[in-house]
Amino acid sequence: MSPRMPSPSRRSFRPRAEDLETRQLLSALSTKPTATVSGTDTKGDHWTLTLYGPGTMNVVDTAGIAFTKANRNQARDIGAITVSGTVTSQSRLIGKVTPGANSDGRVFFQQMNIEATGAFSRLDPTRPLSLTDPTAQNGIAAVNMPDFWLGNTSGTKPTQSSPLHAGFFVAGSITATEGINVLRFGGVDATYTPTGGTPLNTTSQNNEFVVSIGTPVAGGVSVIVKKSITDAQTVAPTGTNTTGQVFQQSATFLATGRLNLFQANEIDGNTTPSTATLPAASPSQFLLNPPAPTPTTTEAGGTYVVSQGGAVTGQIGNIKVLGNATNFTTFTIENDVFSTQQEGVLDPRITNFYIGGETNNVAVVAPGGTRNVSFGRGMDNVKINTQFIQYLKVNRGAVNSSVTSSRQIGNMIFGGDVINSLIQSGYSQTLATYANTPSSGFTSGGGVFNGVRPPDISDRQQNSLTGVFAPTAHGGGAIKGRIAGNVIDSVISTSVDPDPSGINEPGTFSPATTKFFPFGTPQNIVLPRGTIDVKVEGVVDNSGVQSGGNPLVSPDVPADTAFFAAHVKVKHGPVVPPNVDQLSKSEPIRFGHSQRWLKGLIRRDNSINFPGRKA
Repeated sequence: MSPRMPSPSRRSFRPRAEDLETRQLLSALSTKPTATVSGTDTKGDHWTLTLYGPGTMNVVDTAGIAFTKANRNQARDIGAITVSGTVTSQSRLIGKVTPGANSDGRVFFQQMNIEATGAFSRLDPTRPLSLTDPTAQNGIAAVNMPDFWLGNTSGTKPTQSSPLHAGFFVAGSITATEGINVLRFGGVDATYTPTGGTPLNTTSQNNEFVVSIGTPVAGGVSVIVKKSITDAQTVAPTGTNTTGQVFQQSATFLATGRLNLFQANEIDGNTTPSTATLPAASPSQFLLNPPAPTPTTTEAGGTYVVSQGGAVTGQIGNIKVLGNATNFTTFTIENDVFSTQQEGVLDPRITNFYIGGETNNVAVVAPGGTRNVSFGRGMDNVKINTQFIQYLKVNRGAVNSSVTSSRQIGNMIFGGDVINSLIQSGYSQTLATYANTPSSGFTSGGGVFNGVRPPDISDRQQNSLTGVFAPTAHGGGAIKGRIAGNVIDSVISTSVDPDPSGINEPGTFSPATTKFFPFGTPQNIVLPRGTIDVKVEGVVDNSGVQSGGNPLVSPDVPADTAFFAAHVKVKHGPVVPPNVDQLSKSEPIRFGHSQRWLKGLIRRDNSINFPGRKA
């Protein structure tokens, strides 16, 4: 037997396959701590922030005094966290909290800034990359601090104007201009007020929390929170005024480029209805002809999740809300929120959208379309405007909701009744302007981002350039679906225009002759390629929308008429409801490719590990 050849003493001389990247060249997240800061908040919670890998960190209280070893046991709330000099492929920030007695264990901070100060960009961007002249990486791979919450720790009335919404003030912020691959923190709470502070809903002004994340050098962005909690302040009319005021306390999550994942256990908001003296508290993008006293102006509010264009177009991979969602708006756009949007040039889509709990005031605008839209319970008070939908699955039914698709709805399944809802396919829309129209010196901002309700077939909007009201019927609409319940006072249509004149006012179906053209009249434009193929388990009854001065469906057609298209095929019989997952809020995070940075940092009970330490 021949003796074993000794191993080379130097790794560089070891045999290796040619043209294959070795593990030695792959970057790895550092397990070496470079900065640690500890402190105690005013509720008695002890916290520690540890930075691993290149970089440095500074944490100050609301008075600007730094947390040090000497004063870490003094009860003070965090004002600002500043992280500098990080390298995206190596650095990460880990936060841990030990709850105090009778405390909820939430540590609040008002600002966090990941500064892009690690390295300058290359002087000659056309020069080939090399180990001695790499691309600058000034972001951070992961921020994992699940018990740290964004709140107004100063307890004072905000004075800094918001860069996103005109007339709003910044109550708190997280900023990372060169990106965070995975941001995991407790969430945003607009209702938090420190002892002796001024609640935001008593400041008589619009305030918002801004989480703004730039495009990382690679890998996209993921955001994981427990909750986003927003609020509103309503003010009654004074003197002879007949309109009240609403001041929104909102939260905006803005990612530049691809947002791989936004995941929240719950999204809460204020939906208090109007009274005899107070206007409704809901954000204006969810209101249609609100009863008096109505708000004086449109006021955007609630929780926004937005992917805007930058070096690449806006894209969202997954929206996951495991529990209830209230006052929640999400959209993607080709350009940034400050620029005029283009229609149909790029592909700003939302691939997967999921809400596991109850919904109340949810809006989705996807100019590039949506693949999977799923609801673990019902689809109540939901508005969806999209290019197309491949799968729409709802475990229960739909109430007071609308879905408007420019192209097909491939597979639609409802597990319950469809009531007071509109589902349209094959309708032209200006989806980019529905998402956001920036303000200018001549016009105020528009789109859902600025508090304007997205239109549907019953409440059209007039295009400022063409003068045509949209959505307008377009050929090629198609809906294939199943409904395991009744269809009550609802319209499901493809490529049928109930108002061919196009000169009516929004909300009506009346041309200049004052003759109404609701669905089902001979005056409808029925484009020849529209198709509907559905199976309904229950009854169809539209008698409630066939009467009054402005009926949605013509009283001349039978009351069981709810489907309108050139080719309609309706079957009746048993329907198996969908089985959309209803995920547990406490279940371990299922790691995907976009969350690989967090592997090894999260235990099965969702608590955290520190790199290099035993669990």
